[in-house]
Amino acid sequence: MTRFYPVYTCLLLSILTYACVRDYPATEPYIPPPASPNTPGLPPAQPTPSQKRLFLSNNAVRVGIDLNAGGAITYLAEAGSNVNMVNNNDLGRQIQTSIYGGPYPYSVNGKDPVSQWLYLGWNPVQTGDYYNHPAQIVSYQQSANQIYVKNIPKIWPLFKEPADCQFEHWYELRNNTVKVRCRITINRADTTSYEARTQETPCVYLNGPWYRMVTYEGMQPFTNATVTEYPERDRTMTERYGTENWIALLNEKGRGVGLYRHNEFQFRTSGFGLSRVGGEFDGNSGYINSDSFIQFDYNGQYEFEYSLVVGTLTDIRQFAYAQTRPAAGPNFRFEQDRQGWFFYNSQDAGWPIQNEVNMKWQRQITTKQNLALKSPLVFWRAAEVPRIYVQAAYLTKATTARLAWRLPGDPDIFDTPTRVIDFPIIGDGQYRTYEINLSGRPGWEGVISQIQFTYSPDQIKFENGSRFKLRSVTTTRPNG
Repeated sequence: MTRFYPVYTCLLLSILTYACVRDYPATEPYIPPPASPNTPGLPPAQPTPSQKRLFLSNNAVRVGIDLNAGGAITYLAEAGSNVNMVNNNDLGRQIQTSIYGGPYPYSVNGKDPVSQWLYLGWNPVQTGDYYNHPAQIVSYQQSANQIYVKNIPKIWPLFKEPADCQFEHWYELRNNTVKVRCRITINRADTTSYEARTQETPCVYLNGPWYRMVTYEGMQPFTNATVTEYPERDRTMTERYGTENWIALLNEKGRGVGLYRHNEFQFRTSGFGLSRVGGEFDGNSGYINSDSFIQFDYNGQYEFEYSLVVGTLTDIRQFAYAQTRPAAGPNFRFEQDRQGWFFYNSQDAGWPIQNEVNMKWQRQITTKQNLALKSPLVFWRAAEVPRIYVQAAYLTKATTARLAWRLPGDPDIFDTPTRVIDFPIIGDGQYRTYEINLSGRPGWEGVISQIQFTYSPDQIKFENGSRFKLRSVTTTRPNG
């Protein structure tokens, strides 16, 4: 039951992040608690399934996954300790994968979500559902240092409803880290193209004593500059810009778990119940996640990796510093996937991605959001990116298109003179390399945290059905 708060609030805050273009309220509304599974008219809650754990251990870490919780991580402790850091209050906690998509509400096979969850949408959860039904294990293997699990997740707010997708997870111990690789394979009968959503890839719930939420969000990453620790009272679901690609939950002594994802800058933090106290079956919990947007296709396949670093803040940071540095400028080549890009108010050719993102602008009258193809969050110094090369083909009567960008602290990409540049295009459908000169451009300064392509507002000829095909966005001119 307690899982409702982070997931539903995550959805609301994702919406509120774009309040400037959607005219939603600027403050977060009160979120009522969900109805109990034992409320009259709802199916009864099931007993919590017994544990069926598989473990990996070395001289630094002991980690356990539970086959009665979808193969998610339900146990994580430092070597020599029998204190489990992972919260297992219900089947929506743990360290696991949870994904989101449309429609809103999502109902299937005569099953409807609880009223408070009408706009949670399609929500496959690795561990199980709200009613304590565990996800189905398809297969698993264990070796001395690795565990593989394939499962069919459950739709969280629906009673005993298997999701129309599969998750695969590979867990491996490496010194004081748990390296996790995840593959999501979707096979939905609903072929509608829905908006991108922020995802929990993964979410990490630790027990109440791991209450200290820490990251580095400054503009001098990888220099051992002072980290940011958020106030203990600040336990609402909040988006964080982690410029060293990690975020951590620590206890009073400064030990805990860091979540690292290469080239990832978008995270969230929260806390539930009381801080500082509680065990794995209590409601008290600290929360962090990797919060990137993903545009899911009805037939798509997606992979991501992350590492859980166990130890002190120094251990976590040293691990991040030892990894390959994130890209210092745009280096996106859309050969097999969208490279983390996502779109609004339009659609593309769908999965599989074959050497291009093939967009069809399609204005929707139900939203004020402009047509937009957005990058993931990034960290680029504007001075190091004086030019951007766009390998694209436009099929339109319009003669200009627009590049817009976002700076740290901006809640979204604003359509203002100091955040945009229009560039000439040829709308004959042929591929060309467009060079966008940003050197000295007002507003192209400091750190750039996101870019997007859209149309120039005065270009009314950028009509419905216009095409925009994109092969690459780079800092160097592509060959060909």
